[in-house]
Amino acid sequence: MAAYTRIILPLDGSGTSEQGIPLARGMALQLSLPIKLVYAVEPDSPAITQSLYSNRRWMEPASVREDRARDYLEMISSQLTADGLEVEAAIPYRDPAGGIVEEAGRDPNALIVITSHGRSGLARWWLGSVADKVLHMSDNPVLVIRIREQPFRSPGESPGRLIVPLDGSELAELVLPHVAHLATGMGLPVTLLQITPPEEEYYRFAAMGPGLAPAPLPSSPSITELVQVAAQEGAAYLDGVKSRLTGEGVQEVDTEVTLGTPADVIVDRVSEDDGSLVAMTTHGRSGVGRMMLGSVAERVIRQSGCPVLVVRAGRAG
Repeated sequence: MAAYTRIILPLDGSGTSEQGIPLARGMALQLSLPIKLVYAVEPDSPAITQSLYSNRRWMEPASVREDRARDYLEMISSQLTADGLEVEAAIPYRDPAGGIVEEAGRDPNALIVITSHGRSGLARWWLGSVADKVLHMSDNPVLVIRIREQPFRSPGESPGRLIVPLDGSELAELVLPHVAHLATGMGLPVTLLQITPPEEEYYRFAAMGPGLAPAPLPSSPSITELVQVAAQEGAAYLDGVKSRLTGEGVQEVDTEVTLGTPADVIVDRVSEDDGSLVAMTTHGRSGVGRMMLGSVAERVIRQSGCPVLVVRAGRAG
């Protein structure tokens, strides 16, 4: 079971980035974790400033921005410590993504909780770009909260359910220790979800054939049978995963096998379960019956209104 040791919460002083605070606070309280606030201050760079703002030859000095960041973090820290949380702050003097990854990397069991964008400008960083970079650079698990101008749901202090897409691969299962930790520590129900390809996907895959020449298409009954077998195997597989999770103390585990395109199914499923959290690895095995979870995770983050926990395959602990 993966056990987090702290939460890394990046902030940039904007109200948008602060929308990650409620969920980070709730998780820290329920899992008894300290929070480390990170506010990166980029060094002075007159050349870049002049190229981006040709009509302005001046940028607020880094020392002034650092003082402002320190005052801001002290204010946020006082609010969190009033809730009984242990809080520390770091102001890395470098680019935002690099600063976040560096601070989180000091503790491989730390969980990064980051919103997907903030305000842009001289004294702000664009968290959409930063979150993307953190996802690609960090060895730590990353919980991404996509913030929209008019979100159909606001991140609360605790998700109501964990939705876990699996494709049967060992790589996809690397998220399971994290799921067990969150479910047992926060008392969350879990839905294990496996998406199997519809009949047309089998036809498309079969038509590719060896080389460039299309292969003969199987008859409809055989394809229908393949889909049925895949669904049965998926249900049996999820039952096995369910047994593993309940053996680790997870109280409530449901299983669902459905047909469709992975990202579309996950986004639709999340929309039915307000306040849920998706937990997944960044990729699994490709091919018929498998999800390419790298692209799926990206689409789920961008298209759903729920937080998404991303564990990089090959780097999970």
